Amino acid sequence: MLWNNDRPLDSTLDIEEYTTFITNSIIEATQEDIPRTKQTAREYIPSEVSKSLIKQKHQAYQRWKKTGADIDKRQYYNSKILLSNSLRNDKRNNFSKLMSSLCHKKMYSDKVWLTVRKFHNKRIKQMYANVMNYNNKTASSDKEKADLFADYFENEVYSQTADTLPFHDQVTDQASNIRNRRTASLNTAKWKLIKVEEVKYHIKQLRNSSTGPDNIHNRCLKNYSKLLIQHITKLYNAILKLGYIPAMWKKANIILLLKPKKDKKHPSSYRPISLLSCIGKLLEKIIKQRLMLQLKRRNILPQHQAGFRPGKSTIYNIIRLERYADGQLKRPGLRRHSAVILFDIKAAFGSVWHDGLIYKLNDLRLPRYIISYLISFLNDRTAAIELENILSRPFNLKSGTPQGSPLSPLLYIMYTADSMNEIPTHTEHGLFADDTALWTSGHTLTSLKSRLQQSINEFESWCKSWKLKLQPTKTELIHFSLHPRKKYKNPVIVKVENTTIKPLDSTRYLGVIIDKRLKWRTHLDHIEAKIAPRIGLLRYLSIAAQEPNNKTMINIYKSIVRTVIIYGYPILLTADQKIWDRLQIMQNKALRAAFGLPIYTSVKYIHNISNISKIKGYAIGLLKRAIRKASTDNDSTLRNRLQGILDKI
Repeated sequence: MLWNNDRPLDSTLDIEEYTTFITNSIIEATQEDIPRTKQTAREYIPSEVSKSLIKQKHQAYQRWKKTGADIDKRQYYNSKILLSNSLRNDKRNNFSKLMSSLCHKKMYSDKVWLTVRKFHNKRIKQMYANVMNYNNKTASSDKEKADLFADYFENEVYSQTADTLPFHDQVTDQASNIRNRRTASLNTAKWKLIKVEEVKYHIKQLRNSSTGPDNIHNRCLKNYSKLLIQHITKLYNAILKLGYIPAMWKKANIILLLKPKKDKKHPSSYRPISLLSCIGKLLEKIIKQRLMLQLKRRNILPQHQAGFRPGKSTIYNIIRLERYADGQLKRPGLRRHSAVILFDIKAAFGSVWHDGLIYKLNDLRLPRYIISYLISFLNDRTAAIELENILSRPFNLKSGTPQGSPLSPLLYIMYTADSMNEIPTHTEHGLFADDTALWTSGHTLTSLKSRLQQSINEFESWCKSWKLKLQPTKTELIHFSLHPRKKYKNPVIVKVENTTIKPLDSTRYLGVIIDKRLKWRTHLDHIEAKIAPRIGLLRYLSIAAQEPNNKTMINIYKSIVRTVIIYGYPILLTADQKIWDRLQIMQNKALRAAFGLPIYTSVKYIHNISNISKIKGYAIGLLKRAIRKASTDNDSTLRNRLQGILDKI
C-alpha cells in the first residue's frame, strides 16, 4: 500500500483517505509482525510429565470403555491419581517460581510487581445483572443490555438540555456564528506547525491503554518507523490547517465500570469510559500541551482549581479548608461558626454544553487553529456501548466530552473557570475538576446560614445558566464545632434546588474523611480498614516466599501501605500526638508483616533492620520538601500554609 507524497491535503475527503491509509498500514504491519497462533489463557503450563500422563489417562480410558476389563479400569484410575499429583506439583513449582522474584538480591521491578498484582488490585471481570431495567424496558441478552445502556446514556447523560433562558438563545446564536466563520479565518491564521520531534516526544510519554474502534494500540505507535512519523506529522498539520478531525477518531467504544455499592440492575450505576483511537489521542495530547501553555501564560484558570494541573494536587484545597476551619474554631478572643458544603454535579463531564463551551473558548481569545480543532472535536461525536465483546447501536453525543480523552478534564475546568466569579467575598471555594466546595464563617449561626445560602444561590444560578445540574441528594454539609453532642436551637440548614441539606458529623472530601471537630479519628478508622487487607498481603507474601529479600519487601510496603497511611499528612501534622501514635502502630504492624516477624517484636528492632524512620518524622520530611516545591512553583498560598503548619510542630 503506497501513498502519493505529492498529493495535497486540501479537503476533508483527503484527510479521511489519508487517515484510512495510515490506519490500514499500521494494522497490516502489526498483523505481519504478531504471530497468528491463538494464545490460550492458562494459570500455568503443564510439565512434560503431566502432558505424558494426560495422554496415558486418555488411552487407558478408551481401552477400559472398549474392553470393560478390570485391569484397564485400575490402570485408568491409577493414571488419574498420578496425573492429579503431577498437576499439583506443577502448580507448586510455578508458584515457587512466581515467588522467587521476591527473593533475588537485586530487585527486578517488572517481575516483583507482576507477582504483587496477582494478589493486589486483581482485575475481576465485570459482571452484569441477569436482567436489567430502564424506562419500562427489560433486557436479558447481551445485545439487549448493550442497547438498553445506549438508550440510557443517549437520553440521560449525553442528551441536549433544552434552552430555558434568553441567555441560552444568545449563546447558541453566537456559537453558530463562530462555527460558520472558523473556516474562513483559518486561511489567514498563522500557527506553529507540529514537528517530528514534538510527535516523537509525546509518543515516548504514551502509556499502554486499550485500543479504540480502529484497533491500533499505543505499542504500535511506540515501535514507529521514520516514515510512519513523517506521515503522522503531515496528517496532524493538515488536520489543524483545515480544522477537521477524521470521523473514525470521533467514534468511541464505551466500556462500563460499576460504581462502588451500586445496584447492578440500573444503568445509572455504571461509569462510562470511552475507548478512543490512539492516533487521535496522540494529537489531543499535543493540543493539550499547547493549550496549557496558553492558559498558564495568560493566567486564565482560577487560582484554586487544583484538578489536572501541573504542580497542584488534592492536598492544596484540603489544607486550605482545614486551616480555615481550624482558624475559626481556635480564633483568639471570639470563636466563629464555620461550615463547608460539598456539591455533586450530575454527570459533570457528560453534561458540558457544547455551544456554551465554544462560546467560552472564543471569549478567551485562544489561537484560531485551536478553537477550530476543538469545535471539530465536539461536533458529530458518536459512541457505542461495548458489553461482552458485543457492540450496541451507535448513538450521538449531543453534550459532554468523552471520559478517556486527554482533553476532556482540561476542557471541563475551562468550562467551569468562571463558576466562582459571582460568589461573595465572605465565602471561600475549592475546586478539583468537578468537585466543588464552598466554605464560610459567621459570628452567629444566623449569619453563617445566611452567608452560606447566599453563596449556594449564586452557584445554583451559574449552573442553571450553563446547563449543569446539581444533585441535592449527594450534596453534603459539615458545620464545624468543638462540641461533639451539642444541639443548636437554630441549626445550620440550607437548601439546594429546594431540597433541605442538614449537617453531617463527617464526610469524605478528596480522599480525606473530615469530621466536624477536626479530630481525624474517623479518617484513621478509614485508613485502618483500607490497609488491613494490604498488611495481610504483605504477611502472605513474606510467608509464601519463605526467604524474601528485605529491600524488596520494604519497597512493596512503601508502595501499597505507607502511601495510604501518609495521605493528607499536612493536616494530620496539626492533630495531637495520639493520631500519630495510631499511625505509628499501623506502620509497625505492616513492617512486622513484611518481614514475617511475630507481633511482640520491638519497634526499635523493626526500624533498625528496615532503616525506615518513624512515620511522623517521614511526614515532616515530606512537609519540608513540599514547602521547597511550593517556593519553586511560586505558589505563595500553599507555601504560607505549609510553613504555618511546620512552625507549629
